[in-house]
Amino acid sequence: MIPYEDVTPYVYLQDIIKGRKSNTGIRHIFIDEAQDYSPFQFAFIQRLFPYSKKTLLGDFNQAIFSGVTGSATVLTDLNISSNDIERFVLTKTYRSTREIVEFTSGLIVCGEKIEPFNRTGNKPVVERVEQNKLNKAIIEKTNNGYQTIAVIGRNAEESKKVFDDSKNKVTLHLIEKGTISYEKGNLVIPSYLAKGIEFDAVIVYDCSQYKSEEERKLFYTVCTRAMHELYMFTTDGISPLMANVPKATFQYL
Repeated sequence: MIPYEDVTPYVYLQDIIKGRKSNTGIRHIFIDEAQDYSPFQFAFIQRLFPYSKKTLLGDFNQAIFSGVTGSATVLTDLNISSNDIERFVLTKTYRSTREIVEFTSGLIVCGEKIEPFNRTGNKPVVERVEQNKLNKAIIEKTNNGYQTIAVIGRNAEESKKVFDDSKNKVTLHLIEKGTISYEKGNLVIPSYLAKGIEFDAVIVYDCSQYKSEEERKLFYTVCTRAMHELYMFTTDGISPLMANVPKATFQYL
């Protein structure tokens, strides 16, 4: 199986060998989640559609996949004149309550530029629990009346364990890589699959596990999935990534 990062170079090499021609019939291309494309991938798209205008939509604060390339944006190091690029910076968010936005803005650089929509709610909560009581606490928190509640694990293994340990005590739906749709109710989903989805309430399984700087955008993405309520459990205190978050923007129990 070819890793995701190696697919584009492989296809590029295949095209060179076979001599695939460019597509000149496509007039315009829209690319969503553009923050997860690498400069090489975008350069390959440019080669396939050299005469097409392109619209790229993305939030580079949520670049949880392309970050490993070290590139600032998908346009980094590309031979494109600045006169050929028109940028629109959208700063207002309409997904989350003002309280959630004020909290999550502290997780990223220049977060103060994000403008919350004037919809209020409860402050995000961080609750410390013992490891052996974590699943019980999560089950109790799923009974809060919201239509969609996502328990977000850090990875697939963690999410599967939460699901297996709790599925007989509360109705849960496990979202995995092959899942093509999801139902309303209580969901368990790994962090990297939650991107692009929104939920009434989000329960972060153990926020203390998000420690490295490389996970900052991932942690930010997880927290911004919540529209109305953000509840974070921890087994080892506050995440180091929350060091610059104003304490007034969340509750610590």
